[in-house]
Amino acid sequence: MRIERARIRRRPIGLTSLIDVIFLLLLFFMLASTFSNYQALPLAGGGQATAALREEAALPALLRIHGNGQMDLNGQSVSAETLAGKLAELQENETMRVAIWSGEDASVQDVVGAMDAVVAAGLSSILVAGK
Repeated sequence: MRIERARIRRRPIGLTSLIDVIFLLLLFFMLASTFSNYQALPLAGGGQATAALREEAALPALLRIHGNGQMDLNGQSVSAETLAGKLAELQENETMRVAIWSGEDASVQDVVGAMDAVVAAGLSSILVAGK
């Protein structure tokens, strides 16, 4: 007597769950990514800054940012509220450049706020230095 083994049928691999996972990953990455434009401040490059330095012989005004809202403009202590008025006075005296020096305790927001105030006062160029 001959005994035959039952044939084992191979089932095809189900791709339905794989397609679901790929769809969920696609959906996740589409929702997690952002396509927004970030705001940027226009700054002069190296060649433009050196050409501007040659054209203007006057020294720039020095704005030092120490952090915690403390800053001074040309050695005189100013607050964030009075900074715009002091910068407007500089423009009346035909000082067109401002050098911003950020101290170790200065935050990025303090520096960007000072740069915004300089641009709002109508001064033409900004030099940024820091530690």
